[in-house]
Amino acid sequence: MITVLTICSVNYLAQARTLGDSLREHNPDYHFVIGLVDRWPTSLAVSNGQHYEMVPVNDLEIPEFEDMVSRYTIVELNTAVKPFYMEYLYQRDSKVEAVIYFDPDILILNSLKPIQDKLNQYDIILTPHCCSYNIDDQAAGYELNMLGTGIYNLGFIASSRTQNTYKFLQWWKKRLEKYCYYRPGRGEFVDQLWVMLAPLYFDRVFVEKNPGYNMAYWNLTERKLSIIDGRYCVNRIHNLLFYHFSSYRPEEPTYLSIRSPSVLLSEHPELAPLCADYKDRLIQHGYTFLRDHECAFYSKRAEPPPTPVMTQTPFKKFVKRVARGLIRLPPARIQQYCQKMAWFIAENTPVVTNRTESKRTE
Repeated sequence: MITVLTICSVNYLAQARTLGDSLREHNPDYHFVIGLVDRWPTSLAVSNGQHYEMVPVNDLEIPEFEDMVSRYTIVELNTAVKPFYMEYLYQRDSKVEAVIYFDPDILILNSLKPIQDKLNQYDIILTPHCCSYNIDDQAAGYELNMLGTGIYNLGFIASSRTQNTYKFLQWWKKRLEKYCYYRPGRGEFVDQLWVMLAPLYFDRVFVEKNPGYNMAYWNLTERKLSIIDGRYCVNRIHNLLFYHFSSYRPEEPTYLSIRSPSVLLSEHPELAPLCADYKDRLIQHGYTFLRDHECAFYSKRAEPPPTPVMTQTPFKKFVKRVARGLIRLPPARIQQYCQKMAWFIAENTPVVTNRTESKRTE
C-alpha cells in the first residue's frame, strides 16, 4: 500500500482537500492522510473532513510536543512534525510500503507511478529547487538563495519502508525536534537545510531532476509549461506530475506567490489556466472561510533578546522600488536574474529589532 501524506493546520484544509482530490483523480489506489496540526474547531462540522483520513497530531504522542509548541511558529511546527508523521504511518500499519509526502499547496496532475517505481530502487527521493545552472554572474543571486534555504524543496519527499529510511527518520526527528526554526540568513531554514546532509549520511538517496516534478515559481526560468494532447507538459517533453503553488493566494491573482512579488502571472500566461483551475478548487473547498482560522497550538514565543529579524523596513522597500526600475533596462533573460538577486538581497538583510516574530500562518 502506498500512503500519501500532507500536513496542515485548519487554515490550510482547503489546500489539503484539493490535493487529496487531485491524488484520487490520478492515483485512486493510493491512501491519502491529512496530518492535522491543530484541534478540530467547534465551528466546523465533522463532515468537513470529507472522504480523507485525518490524523490529529496528538495521536502521535510526541514526547517533546508541548515544548515544540512553546518554541515554534505555526510554519515551524507543521514542518517539524513531518518525520514523526512519516514514522507513525509506517509503524501503525505493516502493509504500508511507501510514504510520499506533499505540501498541502500542491496539485497532482498525473500518475505517481514513476515515483513508486523509483522507490523500488531507492529509499528516499528528493527534488532540488532548480536542476540547471547558468554561468552568468547574474545567476549567483539565485544560487546563493538556494544555499541559504536548502538545495532540496521539502514540499515533497518520498520514502520506502527500509531500515535505511527508519534511520533517516530517527535522525531527522531529533534535529527538527530542537532545530526547526525559520531564520533565513542565519543558517536555519526549517527542515530543508538539514536534509541537504541526507545524501551524505544515508545510502540509496535519489535526487530527481525530472523538471516535471515540483514545478513552482522558483524554477520557472528553466521550465516552460504547455498543453499537448490535453495534458500538461514541461519543456514539451516531460509530463507534469505535480505543481507546487507555494504561498499562492486566490485573493492576490497578480502574483504566482506572495513570497516573490517579482514573479507575476502576467509574465507567465501559459500558467493562467492552471492557476484559474486551482483557484476554483480552493474556493469550492472553503478556502475563504478556512484561511483565517487560528491554530489551536499557536503561542507567542517568550520575549527574546534583540536578534536579527527579517522585517519590511524602508531600506528593503527602497531596494525593491529601485530594482523594479533598473531591472527593466537589460534583456529579458538578464532581468529575471537581476530580479531574483535584488529580492534576495532585500529579504536577507537583517534588521535588529526588539519585537517578537509576528504570527504567521502556514
